[in-house]
Amino acid sequence: MNAIAEISSSSLQQQVDALAEAMDDLNPMLKKMRLLASNAVSAAARAGSEGDAFRVLTQGIQELGLEIKHEIDHCKELLQTLADTESGVEKKRVLFQIKTTLEELPAAVAKGDYLAIYCSVEAAHAETHATRFNSVAQMLKSLISDLRGEISKQKTLIDNMLEQA
Repeated sequence: MNAIAEISSSSLQQQVDALAEAMDDLNPMLKKMRLLASNAVSAAARAGSEGDAFRVLTQGIQELGLEIKHEIDHCKELLQTLADTESGVEKKRVLFQIKTTLEELPAAVAKGDYLAIYCSVEAAHAETHATRFNSVAQMLKSLISDLRGEISKQKTLIDNMLEQA
């Protein structure tokens, strides 16, 4: 019986490690998002009054990155709790908490879609700075697509963990 428990525990630890690694894969994307927001702020500042609405959008990009980072940090804390938990019932409860937290990420990513659309609209209305604004919109769309793919991987991992718990 102990051998079965050890295998189960070892398998769970491997899955926890895989999910933690998948969450770590988001860090470079979040770093790119912070850099993109910083560059967007600069582009808005160079545009003067033409960049006022765009400046507001850049704040949204910054907030989005922080929101996603907060959710990921919360999941990592829960993963640590899971690793420290002995009870099977408690482990399942923590897994559900992780799943609930991860289910909030697609809504955050959807905000990124809207921000990218609004950036494109601002680019279309901008005269001199349209190219810069459009670059931000395109880079944001690409980042959001990448984030969506990584979040999908994480959802699959947590679903597999719950099936086996």
